[in-house]
Amino acid sequence: MFAKITKGSGAVKLAVYLAGPGRSNEHTNQHVVCASDMIATVDMGTELDHQKAVALGYELDHPNRVYGRGSTRHHIWHASLSLDAGAGVKDDAFWEGVVREFLTEMKFEGVDGDDYRWVAVRHGLSTNGNDHVHIAVSMVSESGKRWATDKDWPRASAACREIEKRHGLRLLNQGVRSPGYAEGELHALARRRAYALHERQRTQDALMVPWKFLDRAARGHLIAAQMPEVQPRYELAMKLRAATAGARSEAEFVRRARGNSMLIRPRYAEGGKAAVVGYSVALKPIHGEAPIWYGGGRLGGDLSLPSLRAGWPDQKPADAVPEWEAARRNRPTVAPEAGEVSGVDLAQYFEELNDYLRTVADVSVDDPVAYARVAREGAGLFSAWAVAAGKDGDTAAKELREAAAIFAKHAQLTDQPARAVVEPSLAYGDLCTHAAISKSRRAGAVAVVRAWATMGEHLGGAFKAHGWAVRSESLGTELRTKLDAVHDQYRTINPAKPAPQQQGGGVATMEKPARLSATQTRELRLHQLEERLRAEGVPEQAIAARMFAERQQAGAPVDRRGKMPGIPKHGSQDRARQQQRGQQEGKGL
Repeated sequence: MFAKITKGSGAVKLAVYLAGPGRSNEHTNQHVVCASDMIATVDMGTELDHQKAVALGYELDHPNRVYGRGSTRHHIWHASLSLDAGAGVKDDAFWEGVVREFLTEMKFEGVDGDDYRWVAVRHGLSTNGNDHVHIAVSMVSESGKRWATDKDWPRASAACREIEKRHGLRLLNQGVRSPGYAEGELHALARRRAYALHERQRTQDALMVPWKFLDRAARGHLIAAQMPEVQPRYELAMKLRAATAGARSEAEFVRRARGNSMLIRPRYAEGGKAAVVGYSVALKPIHGEAPIWYGGGRLGGDLSLPSLRAGWPDQKPADAVPEWEAARRNRPTVAPEAGEVSGVDLAQYFEELNDYLRTVADVSVDDPVAYARVAREGAGLFSAWAVAAGKDGDTAAKELREAAAIFAKHAQLTDQPARAVVEPSLAYGDLCTHAAISKSRRAGAVAVVRAWATMGEHLGGAFKAHGWAVRSESLGTELRTKLDAVHDQYRTINPAKPAPQQQGGGVATMEKPARLSATQTRELRLHQLEERLRAEGVPEQAIAARMFAERQQAGAPVDRRGKMPGIPKHGSQDRARQQQRGQQEGKGL
C-alpha cells in the first residue's frame, strides 16, 4: 500500500471533486466509508451528490473558520491510500479499519484528547486499476490546536508498512532505497578543492592574487576543474561497502576503510570513549581542503554501525575501540593489515565459489530478506573490485562501480535485516580483496563476473515477480549489460590460453600484457581526457583549466610555476595596461 499526500485550503473544492465524475469519468458509487464523530452531514455508505459534498466540505472546514479567522494558510490534509493493481478490490469494512489505523499512526485519531475532523471517501478503482480510499483531514482541531505536518511523508510511509504487515498485504517500497543528494554537494566539494589548491600555489608564487580578488569567471574555471566525476556520497558508499565486504570483524572494517583513501572517525557514547555508537566518513583531502563528513547511516541503511555489527555476531564492539581511536587520531593501525592471499590456487577459489553460488540459488523466492542479503554481498564484491581496479588504472572500474550501485539499490529494505543471515564463504572474502583477479591478471574476473551476471538476472526476476522494487528489471537487464562489458573487456585485453593439465584439474591462465610505465599511463590518461572534453564541445579555456588541475593532482609538470593556462594573473593585466598607457602618452594621444 502506498500513500500520496497533498495539502491545501479548499475543503469544499476537495469534497466536490471526490463526489464528482473524476478527471476521466472514473469515479463510480461515490460514498463516505467512515468519518469522525463531528461529521454529521452524510450517512455512511450513502452515495454523495453535489449538494451533500458542499455541506460536507463546509463541515470539515468549520474549525478553521472559527480559529483561523478565514486564513488562507493550508489547513486541509489529503491522503490517498492505494493498493497495488494486483491486490484486487476490498470492501468498506476493510477500508474503514485501514483508515482508522492509518490516522492513529499519523497521530490524528485519539491523541492527547485533540479531536480532528476527518472523512474517508471511496469512488471505485483508479485509472490504473488500483483500489483506493481518499482521506481528508482538518489540520485544525476542535480546540484550535494545529497538527504538526513535519515529516508527514516518512510517517505515512512507515504507517503503510505497518498496515501491510498487519493485514498480510504485499510489502511495497522494498529495494531501490538509496539516499539522494543535492547538486550543491558537488559544487561545495569542488569549491573547497579549488580554493585550497589556489591558496597553496599562491604561497609559491608572489604574483598570484588571493582567492577573494579573483573575478567570477576565473573562480568558475578553477571550480569546474575540480568538479568530481562521481558524487562524493556515492563514492564513499562504494568504498565503505568495499571495506565491509569480506571483513571478519569491526576492527578489520576500520583498517580496510582507512586503506580505501577515506577518513573515518567514531562517535562515542555519552560519558566517555569506552563505547562507539556510530561513525562518519569523508574523502581524503586532495589539496588540503576541509573534509566534508557523512554519517554511515546517511550513505545507506546497510552501512549504519548497528547494521554492520549484525554481521559480526561473535565479535565484541569493545575490541574495536583501539582501532577507532587510532583512526580518530590519524595514527597507524593497531594491528597490521592482512595482505593478499599468496600462492592460492584459482581452482580452489572457483570450487568454493560454485558451492557458495549454489547456496545462493537455493534461497526461497518468497524471502526478501535473504535476497537483499545476496544483493548486498554482490554490492560489496563489485565495490571492492571497483576500488581495486581504480587504483590499478583499470578502465573497467566505471562498469564495476555501476554494477555495484545496481546491487546496492536492491539491498536496501524498508526494515533493514541483519547482515549475517548466512555467513559468506572464505572464497567470497578473498575475492573481495581482489586476490583472485590479481593472481592471474583477469582470469578470476572473467569467471566470477559471468557467475554474478547470471545471479543478478535470477535476483531481478524474483524482485519483479514479488513487487519488491519499482524497477526490479534493472537488476537483471542493466546488470547483465554492465558485467558483459567487463567480461568482454577482460577477455579481449587479456586473451586466455590453456594451461598444461595437472593432476586434479587445470586452470586457465593469462598472458601478462605489456605494462606501461607510470609516466606513460598518466600521459595517456591525460591525453584521452583532453580529447574527450574537446569532442564534447567544452570551451578551450575550460579545458585548459581542467587539464591544469589534473596535472597538478597527478604530479605532472605544469607551465610557469603553477600559472593556470588561459587565465592571466591580475599582475600581468596591470603591467599590460601600464605599457599601453605609456605608449599612448608617448604618441601624444
